[in-house]
Formats: sequence, structure tokens, C-alpha cells
Amino acid sequence: MTYLVKPLSYVLVIVLGYALKRVGFFGRTDHRLISKIMINITLPCAVVQAFDGFARDETLFWIVGIGFFCALLPLALVYWGTKGVRTDLRAYRMLNIGGYNIGCFSLPLVQAFFGSTGAVIACMFDTGNAVMMTGGAYMMTSTLLHTGGETREGAKEIALKFLKSVPFDAYMIMIALTALQVRIPDAVFELTRPAGQANGFIAMLMIGMMFEPVGDPALLSETARQLALRYAFAALSALALYFFTPFDLLVRQTLAVLCFAPLSSLAPIYTDRCHSDVALASLTNSASIAVSLVLMLALSLVFAI
Repeated sequence: MTYLVKPLSYVLVIVLGYALKRVGFFGRTDHRLISKIMINITLPCAVVQAFDGFARDETLFWIVGIGFFCALLPLALVYWGTKGVRTDLRAYRMLNIGGYNIGCFSLPLVQAFFGSTGAVIACMFDTGNAVMMTGGAYMMTSTLLHTGGETREGAKEIALKFLKSVPFDAYMIMIALTALQVRIPDAVFELTRPAGQANGFIAMLMIGMMFEPVGDPALLSETARQLALRYAFAALSALALYFFTPFDLLVRQTLAVLCFAPLSSLAPIYTDRCHSDVALASLTNSASIAVSLVLMLALSLVFAI
């Protein structure tokens, strides 16, 4: 049961963040400061840490593309399927349908069941996923829905949205260095390790600070609807990757489990930036953690039998 300790500890950090806000330790808008720390410091360092000891395997680079596609497709489908819906709700649905929390949540569970090979697969999947989660989903949503009030954006403005995302820049630099087989000095990993290791705690604390109990049946219904769509897509993705990809059994099992990972911890931040309902996004994010823990554990146990 040790593989449950780390995921459950993150759930407790969410509870802690919410409790501290309720007793007045944190203000209602303090999560924005925490999100700035996460986006600009701890998450970029965590990205660098993900490549520590990374061994290039060209056959696994296909998994990077799979991670990217799995994060992109549901967002695109929601965009085309929500025409006529008001902009703020549409932004919430687009930003809280795709993308996965791998490093902060899923990696310990995958590593426990599938070993070091599973951990490498998860990191490769997360590399593609992160292209969308660290800037791509926000860029697409804000550009397509004009959430900043703009009517038309050129290529320069769209590119700047990517480049202004520090985690996205970190991923692109590390991917480029890996592809070019450039050796990264050990000192870089040593210097980024303290902040990188703090990222999971910061992310879960921030979600707890954003969380607000929702008594409105309409909002609860919206959350249930959103998660039902997300996990329906997850089930279809898992089936497709397990039965119709040419990878070894262990790789296919790992990918199937990763399809049920919870929403990215960045989703509430970008929901806020698109002027949508951050409390609803935080509720959806928190609920996805609980659902994903059960589904990922159940599927991993089935594969272990």
C-alpha cells in the first residue's frame, strides 16, 4: 500500500490549503501569488528535474506525440461542440477537459506498479502533454475565444503567449538539448532540485486555496457533466492505446493507466486568466483527483493480476 502514500499526501495538502484559507491564514486572492511562484519557479525547476538521468530512446519519442494528441483532441472537440455557449463557460469547458497531472500525482503510482520502465513512459507521455498544459491550451483557448477582448491576433501575438510561459520554455529547451544529445551539467540538476521537489506541494496547496464549496445544483451538475465527458474520452483513449498500438504489453498498460490521470494543476490558473470561474475549475480539479485515484488504482491492480 506504500504506492498510495504519495497520492494521498497530495490530497491532504489540498485539504490543508482549503482549511488554512477558511481560518483566515490565507486571503481569498492569495492563490494568485502561489500560482506565480509555481508557474515561474517551481514548475520550470520540476521540468528540468524530469530530465535528470533521462536516456534517449528514439522508439519512445512516439509516446511524446501520443501525450500531446491526448491533451489536444478533447480541447478541440469541446471547442467545436460548444458553439453558442457563453464565452466564460466555454473557456472553462475547454481548459478543464484535456491534459493530465502526471509528475505531481500519477508518477508515484505508475512507478510502483510498472517499475522504472513505467516511470520513463510516464515522463515521455508527460513531455507531450506538457506542451499543451504549460501554454498550449491557454494559448488556444484565449486566442479562439478572445478572452482578453481582442478581436484578431497575428502570429506574433500567438507566439508570444507561448514564449511568455516559463514552463513551456523550459520543456522546449530540455527537449531540444535531449534531441541534440547535449549533456546537461550535474550542477544544473542540483541547483533546481529544491524548487523542483517543492512543486507538487505548491500545486496541491494552490488548488486547496482556490477550492470553494459549491451548493448550486447547476454548478455541481456542470462539474459532473465535465468529468463524465473527460473520463469517457479517457476510456476510449485507453482502449485505443491498449489494443491498437504496436508497443510492448508493459508500455500499453502504462499508457492505458495514464489516460485516467487527473486534470493538470495548471487548469485552474489558466481558467482564472481567461476570466472564467476559478472556483468551479478548482472543484472540478479536486474531484478529478479523487476519481482518478480510484480508477488508476483499479486498472493497475487488474493489470497486475
